[in-house]
Amino acid sequence: MAVRLPERYSINRGAMADKLAQQSSSTDSVKLKDGTVMQIARLPEVDEKTWGGMKSYLEGNPEIAKGLQNFSKNPEAMRGWLQTQAIAEYYQTRLERNNQTVVEKIDQLENNSDFAHVFEEIKRSGITAAMKHWDDEELLTQISEHMGGIPQELQPILNKVEQTPLSLHEAAKRGEVKSVADHLKKKSMAVDAHNPKGITALGYAVGGNNTAVVKLLVESRADPHSVDANGNSGLHYAAGYGHKELVEYMLQLGVDVNQVNSQGQNARAVAVLNKHQACIDLLLTRGSS
Repeated sequence: MAVRLPERYSINRGAMADKLAQQSSSTDSVKLKDGTVMQIARLPEVDEKTWGGMKSYLEGNPEIAKGLQNFSKNPEAMRGWLQTQAIAEYYQTRLERNNQTVVEKIDQLENNSDFAHVFEEIKRSGITAAMKHWDDEELLTQISEHMGGIPQELQPILNKVEQTPLSLHEAAKRGEVKSVADHLKKKSMAVDAHNPKGITALGYAVGGNNTAVVKLLVESRADPHSVDANGNSGLHYAAGYGHKELVEYMLQLGVDVNQVNSQGQNARAVAVLNKHQACIDLLLTRGSS
């Protein structure tokens, strides 16, 4: 029989939507071989056996461990992870049921010179080898093509993963009030945390003109005076995107009309740059220099 897919955590398809809505991560201490100890985000669906194998791998590979440290703050990485697990479980289940079509395709892959080394490594090293390969997008695409593409039964699950905001920032960017409220309630990250691009959730909400989300974040003590790593305030974003109502709201919150960002620009300068005359006029009436 063909080699089994690497054992990973299972996804309950019937509860996928609920699980995704609750994807806050805990952390675990990992002692790396370079002597450092770091906290690594752990998705709640990862079982103990799989996590133990992953920890051993990470302990011996400090660079990979450090790259995964902020995994929970990187929704695209998390999304790819979840989708990979759904695909892996799909084929694993069919192999266990001895589905002949899947068994034959896996056999063909195992005997294909382009992929044989991958299967040999997985046989030999299990989760360690799996972790080495599951971020290789080109390899996974080739394997998917040889397997006949994404099975139709999997598409709703993968679509759900794609459509579900997996971080506070994504929820704010999409203007999904309930999802933002859920993330705030879980305290999956600080309300003013910067994402890998250096932007806070409030920055995304203001940029997207998502007023209800903006107010919810402010009520949850998001800082309107600083929404990114470049010194921009919520007023900069509101003016820069031409959202006059949010310009007014930011001024009501007491954001300094003449606060400058790291480039020395105040909100009116940003509005001028983007030709938002209504915002320019409003800021002039409020004392913009």
